[in-house]
Amino acid sequence: MKLWIKTYVGDKITNSIVLSKKGVSRDVFDEMLKEAVDAAFEAYLREYDDAIYCIGSALGPHPFPMMVRDFQLVVGQEAREQFIALTGELPAVVCACVGGGSNSIGMFDAFLNDPVRLIGVEPMGRGKNIGDNAASLTYGEEGIMHGFNSIMLKDENGNPAPVYSIASGLDYPSAGPEHAFLRDLGRVEYKTADDEEAVDAFFKLSRLEGIIPALESSHAVAYAMKLAKEMGTGSILVNLSGRGDKDMDYILEKYPEKL
Repeated sequence: MKLWIKTYVGDKITNSIVLSKKGVSRDVFDEMLKEAVDAAFEAYLREYDDAIYCIGSALGPHPFPMMVRDFQLVVGQEAREQFIALTGELPAVVCACVGGGSNSIGMFDAFLNDPVRLIGVEPMGRGKNIGDNAASLTYGEEGIMHGFNSIMLKDENGNPAPVYSIASGLDYPSAGPEHAFLRDLGRVEYKTADDEEAVDAFFKLSRLEGIIPALESSHAVAYAMKLAKEMGTGSILVNLSGRGDKDMDYILEKYPEKL
């Protein structure tokens, strides 16, 4: 039996650890989320008879997107129950960041049958050009990668396009298949937030509420802040899918002027 572990620091894979009956081996990487999934699939396909493939995002062939959605659904169900207990009503809007889409699909699934507006926020990164963002549901088209059919960003040859995001968990050229389905149904809206908006939201939430959000989650916070000004009344539930402790070194290095 083997277990592959991918470790992230900032926006890079720092190492890959293989645990097996033969012991522990470690390889050093300098890649992004797509390459981590590539490496995991390749290792699994070579030794599928004595390996187990596990993924933390709602990606890959069935049943992996469903499994991850159902694990993440616990967060959505608890958020729904707690919001009603706290306010006596449902939120007007539920907002979550979307890369591969694990945190957001679990949150949205709990509210699909409610009269609630659901908004997924993708990373616009540096701009609209290929390689400057990872907004697959905004700019992508139907395609197949990593064993699932969804909406993906493609290069001129139809292959997965290079992507970029300030947030390490969002730099993937596609989104889970259920997100593509919900987009086509019109049940979920997919919007974007760029790097600067995400960083601004990171600092504002940290300073005003004492909550340090992950840069992934900061995209959702950024869009919610923008939307709140337009709404006037009503409530927005934002899914903070991670803590920003892991991003602090990057923030301190890249944005010292904001401290």
